[in-house]
Amino acid sequence: MTATNLIDFNAKRNGGNQVIADTDDGYTRTANAIQDQLCKADLTGAQFRVLSAIIRITYGYNQKTNRITNTYLAELTGVSEKGVRLCLAELHGRNMITLEKSGLMKLVGVNKVISEWVVTTGKSEKQSAKGKVSRNNSSILRRNNGSFKAVQQLPQDGTVVPHKGNSSSSTKDNLKDNLLKTTSKDHVSAPSAPDADLKPDAAIQKGKLWGTAEDLDIANQFDAILKTTLGEHHRPANLALWANDIRLMRTQDKRTAKHMITLFALAHTDKFWKTNIQSPAALRKQWARLASLHSERKSGLGNGQTGITIGADGKPMTAQDWGIKARELAVKL
Repeated sequence: MTATNLIDFNAKRNGGNQVIADTDDGYTRTANAIQDQLCKADLTGAQFRVLSAIIRITYGYNQKTNRITNTYLAELTGVSEKGVRLCLAELHGRNMITLEKSGLMKLVGVNKVISEWVVTTGKSEKQSAKGKVSRNNSSILRRNNGSFKAVQQLPQDGTVVPHKGNSSSSTKDNLKDNLLKTTSKDHVSAPSAPDADLKPDAAIQKGKLWGTAEDLDIANQFDAILKTTLGEHHRPANLALWANDIRLMRTQDKRTAKHMITLFALAHTDKFWKTNIQSPAALRKQWARLASLHSERKSGLGNGQTGITIGADGKPMTAQDWGIKARELAVKL
């Protein structure tokens, strides 16, 4: 017998560190009837991820409902914000979740009346029928030893319809078209995209998403600010996506690291903006409005809402900072 080397691919993927799930670290308590319905549910991958996230942020915290934003669900599932919005509408339309507008957020939960769920939409049956047609066409091809031959059609009354003209050629062309369509979609898997080229300056890269060491450092600072805001509801950020958005802000929008961190920190001192600015992409989209708010705060305007002023270091001034500033002014006087 020859010796066989066993390779632990999971250990290689995880950088040598195994991650083991354990109920001691927390668990989600879900009724078996809901799990049974999920096994039957005709959902797309994105819809299943969004529904799983809703179960996690509700039952995972022993709550029936919870307030969320599309941005938070997008970060949690990897689905785009537009995709999250469409998934929520579909799941609500099929009575699988409850969905209400709650100020700037959404109040979501799982519909416990599972008899109201629309488990299947009939799409699976259509796909199954399509696959059956494809298999029938393939079997015809095999019976004819790989050549395309005309197939004589019999009407319902049993009479034979004679071929007219070059019906053989017509049937051959139609059959060939059908086979090309079905085999390309149903039988031949799409070629996988080549791996994205590794960027020499990348400190983090995932596919086409990448960022430098500076971008990654800013992303980690954003994540620390967000963790302070969300507390126990915080989930690890997609740092590759965040670093990529920060890199675009630096290179395309010409934003500096100091200004990005300043505006992100400022947003999380405001009751309105802290629920809307929870990622670099959101900051980039609302940059002009936050820059305007920063100017107002810095000049002393608009401080009636929260009484916050941004200091020279770009961070909100604390009582200790005000004390130091007061002593500096006293010395000058």
